[in-house]
Amino acid sequence: MALIFGSPRKQAADKDDTGTDQRLTLAKDIYMAGKMKIVTTEAVPGRDIQSAFGLLVCRSYVFDNAFYGLMAQAVDVNADAIVGYRESVAFHPEGDKYYSCYGTAVRMKKLK
Repeated sequence: MALIFGSPRKQAADKDDTGTDQRLTLAKDIYMAGKMKIVTTEAVPGRDIQSAFGLLVCRSYVFDNAFYGLMAQAVDVNADAIVGYRESVAFHPEGDKYYSCYGTAVRMKKLK
């Protein structure tokens, strides 16, 4: 039957990753307070990059979880900013959306 009618519909519990995570809450607070910059460019205007930690990627069926999960990963590596931020969404034929957020975590030089 799966070949004729497609795969069985996923239950909401299978894809519902909206659970409250302390890391996501902390990341949201840091972002809302303006303590971490996220830019789509290769550099933060007016600041020099000291070092790069590498590419971070976070995916989820819920956009906020993907975005704040990326922020939480940056906090985990003690980054000051995320440069080259991008996001994408994949659409499943059954109507599900899968969000991906990614960027490079960097440490900025100290302000003089």
